[in-house]
Amino acid sequence: MKPITRETIISIILLAGVVLFAYLIKLIWQLVFIRIAKKTRTKLDLMILQNIQGPVYLTIIVIGFSSVFKRMEKILEVKDALIGKISDGIFFILLALVISWLAYTFIKTFCDWYLKEIASKTKSKFDDQFIPLFSRVMKIVIVFIVLTIILSHFKINITGFVATAGIASLAVALAAQDSLANMFASFTLLVDRPFRVGDRIELSSGEIGDVYGIGLRSTKILSFDNTLLVIPNAEIAKSKVINYSYPDPKLKIRQKVSVAYGTDLEKAKRILKGVCSCHPEVKKEPRPIVYFTEFGESSLDLLLICWIDSFQDKFRINDEIIMEIKSQFEKERIEIPFPQQDVHIKK
Repeated sequence: MKPITRETIISIILLAGVVLFAYLIKLIWQLVFIRIAKKTRTKLDLMILQNIQGPVYLTIIVIGFSSVFKRMEKILEVKDALIGKISDGIFFILLALVISWLAYTFIKTFCDWYLKEIASKTKSKFDDQFIPLFSRVMKIVIVFIVLTIILSHFKINITGFVATAGIASLAVALAAQDSLANMFASFTLLVDRPFRVGDRIELSSGEIGDVYGIGLRSTKILSFDNTLLVIPNAEIAKSKVINYSYPDPKLKIRQKVSVAYGTDLEKAKRILKGVCSCHPEVKKEPRPIVYFTEFGESSLDLLLICWIDSFQDKFRINDEIIMEIKSQFEKERIEIPFPQQDVHIKK
């Protein structure tokens, strides 16, 4: 038997062995790995194993075929010939494409799992907008890296290509710097989570409202007069924000109460504490407390502090407490002074 015929037969057997080995790995993958993954608590490992089995199978095929063809080239001494260079180039391109497909499949599977298992359970729509965008950006990045590697392998000068890509990236970044700043700020808000959808917050500018939505570009806040405030994420990320809902909705009410000079302060304190203690929605612990804070120009100033279960009831409960304080003061003949000024005319 001629050497070329013998090597051809051996190569065919080896190629069949590669296909059989890849099929065996695929079979083990399905019967062992995927079955084990189905018994775990999370679905992420199952989704990854199911989605990457195709790329893994093709990777084994490409690597095996490439090894067999290199063996034939070495034996037949055609490695430096044109056909050898063409086959090496084809297998390198196939291997680069398959590995990039494997990497992107892994990233996309993670993004799909996050959207299904985590983003769907959160009130914020930010995750639903950011994750698909991240997946598309990673696809572009992987394509760019693979293309660069392939061109470098064939000794094609990629300096101009990289420079062009850099200039294009710089132009895009300059043109969309505000949008990019808002997107990075939205990512910061997602990681740090200073507030969530439904939280009541107060901005550094004084506006108070409930978080209506957190997007890629802006955060929407619904104010008490039903006006929607749209604030860029870059602006809200670098400003001071007071969150009334975190870590819990419990809220402290501070109410300043003024009485006239000459009033029995101990009696006034007892009345204020009694009003709070009798209110069914004022917490018993911590107990309501009253402080004498200062001598005002026309009054003695007291500070009433009490706690309620939810910030959402602040205005109603505060109104009820103040109305009852007024009623008790009038009943006990405690004067609530108004600002006044004595003018002495010197003759």
